[in-house]
Amino acid sequence: MIKTIGFFDFQLIKHHADYINFSITFAFDKHYCDVTGMGWMAKNKANYYLSSITINKKQASFKEAAEVGVTVVKNSAVFEFVQLDHLTKTYIKTNLVKKPRS
Repeated sequence: MIKTIGFFDFQLIKHHADYINFSITFAFDKHYCDVTGMGWMAKNKANYYLSSITINKKQASFKEAAEVGVTVVKNSAVFEFVQLDHLTKTYIKTNLVKKPRS
C-alpha cells in the first residue's frame, strides 16, 4: 500500500543563534502526528532530530513511530520517508537563513 502525506505544517518554536526548535503536525496515511525537534546547518546541509513523537494523540515510542516513517539513525530519530525528510530539511534551512528575533 502507498503511504501518503495528507498535510504538513512546520512551526518554528524558537530561533537560537545557530539552531532552531520546531514542531511539525502532519497526516501520514491514516495517522495524525505531532513531532518536535531541533534543526541546524552543518557544511551547508540541514540536519535535525526528532525529540517527541505523538501519533493519534498518544505519545509514541520510536518503534511505534516507524509506522509513520520515523527511524533511528545514530541514536537520533529522523524521518525515513523521503518526502517528510525533504520537507523538514527545507523548512529548517529556510528558517535558519532568517535572523533570530531578539
